[in-house]
Amino acid sequence: MHPRSIHDVRLPSAHVIEQVRLTCSDLPENSTVLAESFYRHLFEIAPEARSMFAADMSPQHERMSQALLDVVRYLDRPEEVQQYLRRLGAHHHRELGIKPEHYPNVGRAMVRAVRDLSPSWSSSFSSSWIMVYEWITANMLAGAEADAEAAAARAANTAEPRTAQTVRTAAHGAARR
Repeated sequence: MHPRSIHDVRLPSAHVIEQVRLTCSDLPENSTVLAESFYRHLFEIAPEARSMFAADMSPQHERMSQALLDVVRYLDRPEEVQQYLRRLGAHHHRELGIKPEHYPNVGRAMVRAVRDLSPSWSSSFSSSWIMVYEWITANMLAGAEADAEAAAARAANTAEPRTAQTVRTAAHGAARR
């Protein structure tokens, strides 16, 4: 499963969003149980991912739980959620080195974690989570791509004046000889 482009993924339907919200409805406010289950599954699926995180996962559990539950809560405000996800994707790319090939394992771990915590889990819930996760991923990757393009443009703009200065200095030196 390779992540799909932002151009290939639509916002899930209201029914799909409601299905996803239903699976989270039993989680207590500020609970990290979903994140704990998620990371347990992620490190089983991709043990090499463990080195990307601090030894004490408590702060990460809190951040991840809050972020995911906020995204689920506000999916009916897609413009706001998209901007948040794109910033998050840029940050994950720039600061953590997250690559597109990491996202499928994250998706698998996410679906397994929600399944573990949802007493009424069904294949319909699984399908809904996959659709929402694809939308989340597409937006995060769009943010990462935009960040990478901006970094490349900054690097090109920074390198260009030095190159022009070097050419002028070399030409001036050659003219003086």
